[in-house]
Amino acid sequence: MIKCLIFNLFMAHILGDFYLQGKQSCDRKIRDGIRGRDLWLHAFLIGALSWVAVWDCRGWWLALGIFVLHLLIDWLKSFLQIKMRIFRIEEQKGDKRVVAGETKQWDLWMFLADQALHLMVLVVGASIWLSCNKDWSQFVWLQNLAVSHPVRVKTAAALLLALKPANLLVLLTLDACKVKMGTENANDGHGNFHSGELIGWLERGLILLFVVLSQYEAIGFLVAAKSILRFGEASKDEKSEYVLTGTLLSLAIAVCLGLVVFAF
Repeated sequence: MIKCLIFNLFMAHILGDFYLQGKQSCDRKIRDGIRGRDLWLHAFLIGALSWVAVWDCRGWWLALGIFVLHLLIDWLKSFLQIKMRIFRIEEQKGDKRVVAGETKQWDLWMFLADQALHLMVLVVGASIWLSCNKDWSQFVWLQNLAVSHPVRVKTAAALLLALKPANLLVLLTLDACKVKMGTENANDGHGNFHSGELIGWLERGLILLFVVLSQYEAIGFLVAAKSILRFGEASKDEKSEYVLTGTLLSLAIAVCLGLVVFAF
């Protein structure tokens, strides 16, 4: 049951930390720190989702522990991001906003350390709580679905990782490697950000499904088709390195997630 509980808590964490938290909220957490409401609301959301994931009245103290530790970890991350000049607070016309600092490339390692600590909290917390509540059981519908269609359940979970979390990982990796768009105007470089994000989501989702279905030829066709369609654009805007690096990162992440589905 420990695997089931960790899986539930992990899915709650993914939903709360990525899909139910926007960039503006993240910026306000960095700007306001422990005194801001966004940090507290986000941690409360994670705690509430964790309690739902346990679906047991006795899980209140596990959810409370996750809430407190998530709050502290996120506060420490925000504090270090300012202290290490990964971000800086800029004031314009009385309005404070968060902008990239001199050491923005270190944000990748901060992200990985932050997620590793959160995962450690979930694993340790689940182990302690389950040792005190050995009669806990998984959702019946989810357990039946996992037994009847294990690949589908694992693929659905992998898709959640392949979309927004993977997109953030790709962007942070590009920043860490100092791979830029190559345009003179910064605004031009981010003009099609949302379309590029959507393309990345679709690309990783399709590649993951192709790996699960063992349709490796389709992966090659997809990557080749994208390269042909974006060749002229990349050459014109001098951003071929950015496009190629992002494509290879998306491919690597999606393939690894597909292999994980088979391995576990």
